[in-house]
Amino acid sequence: MSDAASQTTELRGEDRVDEEIDRCLRLASPRSFFLYAGAGSGKTRSLVTALNHLLAREGSQLRANGRRVGVITYTNAACDEINRRLDFNPLIEVSTIHSFAWNLIGGFNSDIKKWLEQSLKEDIAELREAEAKGRASKASDERKRKLVRKQKRLEQLPTIKRFVYSPVGDNRGRDALNHAEVIQMCAGFLTSKRLMAQLLVSKFPILLVDESQDTNKALMDAFFSVEAAHKGIFCLGLIGDMMQRIYADGKADLGQRLPEDWAKPAKSTNYRCPRRVVSLLNRIRSAVDTHQQHPKADAEDGKVRLFVFPSHSPDKPGAESRAAAEMARITGDDLWIDNATVKTLILEHHMAAGRMGFADMFAPLYLADRLQTGLLEGKLTGLRFFSQTVLPLILAKQAGNEFAVSQIVRKASPLLEKSNMLAAGKDQRTQIGRVRDAVSALARTLQGNADATFMDVLQEIRRTGLFEIPDSISPLLSGVTEVEARLEDHPTLAA
Repeated sequence: MSDAASQTTELRGEDRVDEEIDRCLRLASPRSFFLYAGAGSGKTRSLVTALNHLLAREGSQLRANGRRVGVITYTNAACDEINRRLDFNPLIEVSTIHSFAWNLIGGFNSDIKKWLEQSLKEDIAELREAEAKGRASKASDERKRKLVRKQKRLEQLPTIKRFVYSPVGDNRGRDALNHAEVIQMCAGFLTSKRLMAQLLVSKFPILLVDESQDTNKALMDAFFSVEAAHKGIFCLGLIGDMMQRIYADGKADLGQRLPEDWAKPAKSTNYRCPRRVVSLLNRIRSAVDTHQQHPKADAEDGKVRLFVFPSHSPDKPGAESRAAAEMARITGDDLWIDNATVKTLILEHHMAAGRMGFADMFAPLYLADRLQTGLLEGKLTGLRFFSQTVLPLILAKQAGNEFAVSQIVRKASPLLEKSNMLAAGKDQRTQIGRVRDAVSALARTLQGNADATFMDVLQEIRRTGLFEIPDSISPLLSGVTEVEARLEDHPTLAA
């Protein structure tokens, strides 16, 4: 078959996939679907094409009824890209999973409080039981810290009138929810509260989930439950590829045993890779499933070489340079030896930690199952405190950017909160001077000190009160002695 004929066949196949998706997105007769979209298959193009057809056909009906199409994707960058391609049409609500979940449950403060109360009581009971069976150890110390924190939070619940949450913030206050809680609550409300499911369907008669293989399992199960209960009036469209799964809390069997009435279109052309790369990818995944891709009709053959080095090689960057030099010889392309043009794929987070010098921080956190997903997603409050507050402050101070310094402390330092400034009365200049001294002292802690630790930073911040230290890491400063002292105030916790 000629290249021209191959391209025509290829385009017809892609058109059939787009047409099948388009037939699913009908408000009068919606049909749920799972779209297999392998690497480089142009899934965003198909998604945008289908949505534009929907808007042209039924946009006026959506607008008249105050309804929208929901699109969930994994990153803010992906949200921005889809919105840009859709010209930021207000009838399409594109958001990350955390934003979408909070938009559903935010404001239901009474229900949130009841859920938190039950969750905290269950956690406390489990910790007590584990502590009763355990013995003195680091695990026991950690359980005691958790008990104090959870009991304190449970005691504060009655005083909270309104809960707050930011999908991109650190959510530190006593009235703030964390990322995991928002997802768990949304999933729980959708499955246990019929009104919440009806609210979802009435607001979003069509809900599309991009990168669905990485969407939290509990929430995916809740979406399936809503879809099953609202067939004929609700379309759930899932887009993804299990071989591209990154996070461990996704639904492992997604795409298997789907309801019989679901459509199952597949995009099998890889527009990104040369022929030999596509062939290699097919060989790799053949042991896992039956999905196979084919290259676009005019794809180059490409060159693939596999270089194998001992895992304990002391000079991995040197080995990579030698491999790049050999590729330059094989391909006749000198750009292989130009570091600015060569991209290195770091396959997993452990490798990134080792290469970029933070393995000592990454490894122990990764060993804690409950922290893994937050660590990989960059959403651990303790780490974000350092990366989003402390580090920008230090960099601004080192650069002599006093404006940026003032912006950061004005936003994050309790020393400049309105209540503290009012308490200072006429002595507000002294309060501002206190903040300035605290920033300088923190900068001196790190200046020229390559051995400075996270603990050094925390201790200095606690000494000056420059920032509020997140609850998740504040126990590290107190140690077991203070925890045990606080347990005396709550004798039932040790029962």
